[in-house]
Amino acid sequence: MKKLLSIAAVAALVLTGCSKELKVKTVDKLTVEYGDTLDNNKLFDAKKSDKNIKVDKVQDFNAKKVGDQTLKVTFTDGDKTIQKDVKITVKDTKKPEIVLKKDKVTIAAGDKLDLKDNVKSVKDPVDGALKYSDKETKKSGYYIDKGKLNTKKAGTYEVIVKAFDMNGNKTEKKFKVIVKKKEEAKATTEGQKSETAQNNSNAGQRSQTSSPSTGNQNAGTSGGQGNSTANTGSSSGSNGAQSSAPSQAKPSTPTPAPSEPYIVDDGRKMGLPISMQSPLFDDPRAAEAWADQYFGTLDENSPYYDLGYGSCPVKFSDGSDKYSIYWY
Repeated sequence: MKKLLSIAAVAALVLTGCSKELKVKTVDKLTVEYGDTLDNNKLFDAKKSDKNIKVDKVQDFNAKKVGDQTLKVTFTDGDKTIQKDVKITVKDTKKPEIVLKKDKVTIAAGDKLDLKDNVKSVKDPVDGALKYSDKETKKSGYYIDKGKLNTKKAGTYEVIVKAFDMNGNKTEKKFKVIVKKKEEAKATTEGQKSETAQNNSNAGQRSQTSSPSTGNQNAGTSGGQGNSTANTGSSSGSNGAQSSAPSQAKPSTPTPAPSEPYIVDDGRKMGLPISMQSPLFDDPRAAEAWADQYFGTLDENSPYYDLGYGSCPVKFSDGSDKYSIYWY
């Protein structure tokens, strides 16, 4: 009897000590994108592991830390547990994104220009908006390389917006700055003002005409006798030579001014004779904002795509000014 009990005890110990260990085949190489969530099912090879293996816990993972990382991963299958080290690599392959308002900006020589006004947004897909720097930067920000830009000299220039994320990824986007000669526009405007002033002067004299003197008028001067009949109110007698003195011309009546103010100086004439004209605005900045928005809708096939523009005054007869856009 004692011998049988001893055999049973030994058998129990053998069975307990030989309990099967969990079989888990971890991945040899796993790359995770910067900022992404870790997919636990990719930490092991399901085909080479026990059927019901699950990941219970992952320690030491940092999605915002680029480089190699060693994770402590706890695997389970029912009431069985095992912990293994899994090596992964976090990489940042997503570059910053730059969005411009327009691919070209047009100004007159000498005008002020803030290049970053043409930048709609600069952001990193993971870390969000990147800040502007007025100096060259290589990390977490963007700056604008002006190149040979000279806002006082007419010409076409290229500038580059350069953006960097915190991990050194770089994106560039270019746009053109077209600087037009201001002197040409000024000369055209002055010539139009002189012409308009002359036209206004002539307009005041349009209705003045010289009334010719009538050589023979019944002035009422008679060379013969005239007897007046009071009862009939008629006059009899012979008509003598009439007075040759010229009659005095009546003063001319100037043409009345229109009831509504009219344009006396249209600055839009300085531009190209194209069919499209902008509306009138009370402020030049409002006119330019309208032009900026209009240009933003154009494609390369539009006849206005390569045109420059500027704000110009439109003067009215009542002394008021409006503003519009001239195209060149």
